[in-house]
This record gives sequence, structure tokens and C-alpha cells, in this order.
Amino acid sequence: MFTFRRLTLLFFLFLLGFNLVGLFGCGLGETFFCVNLPWFYAGLLTAYFGISVSMAFLPCSGFHMDVICRGETDRKVVAITFDDGPDPQKTPALLDVLKKHRVPATFFLIGRNIEGNEDLVKRMHAEGHLTGTHSWSHSYWFDFFPSPAMRRELARNRDVIKTVTDRSPLMFRPPYGVVNPMLAGALRKLPWHVIGWSIRSYDTLQKDTLRVMKRILGSLNPGAIILLHDKSIFTSAVLEELITQITDKGYRIIPLDELLKIKAYED
Repeated sequence: MFTFRRLTLLFFLFLLGFNLVGLFGCGLGETFFCVNLPWFYAGLLTAYFGISVSMAFLPCSGFHMDVICRGETDRKVVAITFDDGPDPQKTPALLDVLKKHRVPATFFLIGRNIEGNEDLVKRMHAEGHLTGTHSWSHSYWFDFFPSPAMRRELARNRDVIKTVTDRSPLMFRPPYGVVNPMLAGALRKLPWHVIGWSIRSYDTLQKDTLRVMKRILGSLNPGAIILLHDKSIFTSAVLEELITQITDKGYRIIPLDELLKIKAYED
């Protein structure tokens, strides 16, 4: 697998090669390479950072670190996940629908949203849902934070969930789904599972609920992880219909930890 470490190794090998040619070969004459050596350096740097940044937006590639994006199974089972909650206006209605249909879900919570909404988080646990971390602030600048700052955000989020539920979550979903070297450094040596998705609904961007529904249902496959959001108009409007159509297709919605065969919380 092509990873960030291997890209970095190639970068330094090429850099070493350019330096050796420049040091020992360019004194023998003005070859094309020697005349344009600065451009070769610029091209090497552009390729290195360009690939690294581009792959940060493809978390399931495993380029920067391992991310779990689906369950390894042939059974017609899927998991539903919600990001960015709890939302005091929309989350209660979602919980009502899930309870009505006896469907388990996983909520990746923003830490600052928990304050004042502790009862919602307690209800999630009481009704059999899982909770995971989704950073403390979900800042637009989160992906530019240095690793220590990221680590503090994740720890703060974990701690507030543990305070409310008495369970310390092991599942983490990166804000915006971006995985970069700083995040990999922040999570190094932590026993956390980084969770992505295999079906992205775009429910916060697409206003046409029918198109969102078709996108999800058309992408269903065994082991799929479906990404939704507490606050989206789509989710609150058609979650019940979505659940019905998923089950009508012969799929069963199961807890995320069961689908992935992982531990959701510390012992």
C-alpha cells in the first residue's frame, strides 16, 4: 500500500539524488538537468505536498493512517452513524424514530455540543446507542492544528462523554473526514478506532431529499457504514422512510461495534 511514510522515503531519496547530481555532476557542464535544477526541486516539493494534501481528503485510502470504512462481511447488514450532535432541536426526534423501529445507531458527538444537552447523551446510552468522539470544537481550522492541540481536543471530548455516561469511547471520526500527518501523530499509541464511512449521504449539502435517499439506497452493500448528521433537514424529515426502505431491501441495521467487530468503549 502506498502510504505517507513511503512517499516521504521516496521524497528524501529523490532529494538526495538531486543533491548528489548537483554536487558532483553539474560541475562537468551545463546539462539540461543542471540548468533546470531549481525547477526539479520545486517540482519535487510540489508533488510531495500535493499528494499528501490530496490524500488527506481520502481517509479510506489508509494513506496517512488506518481508517475503518466498512465491515468485512457478506451478510446484508449495515450501520447508521450520525455526526455533529447532539442537537437539542433535531436529535430528540431522531431518537424517537430509532426507538420506534428498534434501530441502533452510533452518534459521533462534538464535545462543546454536549454541554447543556447531557440528558440527550444519557438517553442515547439508555436506549442502546453508541457514542464516539468527533473533536471538542469541530473548528474549521482543526486540520491545521498541531498534533498536541488535536490530542487535547480529543481528550477533552472523550472526558466529557465519560463524565456523562461513565463510558470512555474508543471510536473517533475525524472532523470533515480529513486525515493528515498531524492527526496521525495525535492518535499515535492511542487504542482508538478511527472510523470513516462507505456511504456519504451529503445530507447537509443536498436539499433534494429524494436525491439523497436514492444516493444512499443505491449504494447499499453488505457491511456499509452510512454517514448522516443530527442537524440536517434530510435526516429529520425522512429518517423513518430511509429505515423502512433499507429493511425492505433485506438489510438489517446493527450496532457499529458489532459490524466492525471492535470494542466501542474502554473496559
